[in-house]
Amino acid sequence: MNKELHSLEEVLQPRSVAILGASRSPQKWGHVAARQLIEGGFAGEVYLINPTVSEILGRPTYPSLRDVPGQVDLAVIATSFPHVPSSIEDCIAKGVKGIVLITAGFSETGPEGRALEQDLVARCREHGIRIIGSNCMGLYVRRSKLNALGMVFPLPEGPIGLVSQSGNLGMYFYAQAHLDGCGFTTFLSVGNSVDVSFPECMQYLADDPETSVIAGYVESIEEETLRQVTRDMHARGHYKPAVILLSGATEVGVRASLAHTGSQARVRPDSDTSLFASGVVRVLRSDELFPVAQALALQPTTPQGGRRIAIIGDGGGSSVASGDAVIRAGLEVPALKAETQAALRALMPSRATSTNPVDVAGAADEDPLSFAHLAEVCVKDPDVDGVIITGLFGGYRWLLSEDFGPREEAAARALGDLVRQYGKPILVQTIYARHDIPALRILREEGVPYYESVEITCRAMAALSEVGQFLAKQESTAPASQASIR
Repeated sequence: MNKELHSLEEVLQPRSVAILGASRSPQKWGHVAARQLIEGGFAGEVYLINPTVSEILGRPTYPSLRDVPGQVDLAVIATSFPHVPSSIEDCIAKGVKGIVLITAGFSETGPEGRALEQDLVARCREHGIRIIGSNCMGLYVRRSKLNALGMVFPLPEGPIGLVSQSGNLGMYFYAQAHLDGCGFTTFLSVGNSVDVSFPECMQYLADDPETSVIAGYVESIEEETLRQVTRDMHARGHYKPAVILLSGATEVGVRASLAHTGSQARVRPDSDTSLFASGVVRVLRSDELFPVAQALALQPTTPQGGRRIAIIGDGGGSSVASGDAVIRAGLEVPALKAETQAALRALMPSRATSTNPVDVAGAADEDPLSFAHLAEVCVKDPDVDGVIITGLFGGYRWLLSEDFGPREEAAARALGDLVRQYGKPILVQTIYARHDIPALRILREEGVPYYESVEITCRAMAALSEVGQFLAKQESTAPASQASIR
């Protein structure tokens, strides 16, 4: 008899979790995940399943899931491949609501594995059970303190909800978060996505009160599905910006995705702009996804999706490179109004350039706080939608004198104030982005992202424009359909 499928809220906010394949070996996933779940503060019951040992991590084990005395809401299956079918039957008998299937060897191996996978999914659906996976690395949900990822390094907290078909790329994004100081509310590793779908995870994150932006890596999905998800989010009043790395820009990438997760992807060339201004930002490089998500989480979008950017550089090379990168990102670098240029010239040496890009020509060498003064002139201009500061910000105390430190730190605080006061985004590109510098720590506290790469900085600003265009369009048209996506 078919039962109604449990919702993701029921699955991801469990009262009890069982790990099938828990291990004593510190190197194995089943040991690391058990330890993280226990030590991470999960408030519910944790049951460790292993038929060959009597205790793990000082806790008694159970020979099988059926031997557990209490109710089990979520079962994490990390057993060897031959034991998965019997583990699924145990889950059905126990009445679990959800399964996280870590084990690989299904649709990514070919027709036989795909057929077995489909049979297991159908069997679970008969009993209302949801499956996350297979071939995944687990999940992390901060709201329920549910950490079953099997990674030993600590999870940085922050406003980003992450969904990924790739465990390796998920770990890469976590590594970036550690460096950049902006982390996650959630990480859902969906692997082959045999049941719980990528769009469904997006909708869950849209409803999560702690998540500000959705980031994801996906190998097989239709662009229209992504567009419909964002329209539905907005119609329900739960829209969150989404940045997605879509695989399959080449035939080689499509072929690799079939071997990786069994996904029947299609070629999406880099020139494909079908998601432009849809509320979903497509990035083309893995090193763009987290920085763009960070900007979307921390900064306002450009007003009405405007694309007019003022560039403030402390050197000719920085200004030229940033100007090219802004144009390549689909933005504009207009000449500034005469009154704006006059106000800028009053703050800079006579040799400086005030048109746009603005080359400060040594003004920051005299006083790094000039960055904030110049940025304020630009954000006050109604024809400027956002500001990029490029060059050496944060490094003047190293370059010239420690005496510049307090002025740079004051500039960092002032830039945060400008964003809040004028509602326009400000991004900083600095060659010192990977250094531990007080002024950059303050930028982070103020919610002003800073990047090492000129190109990534400009891509992040372009994303703020794309999302702004989507929001402006939604406000000017009738509400979208509220039909859910599965």
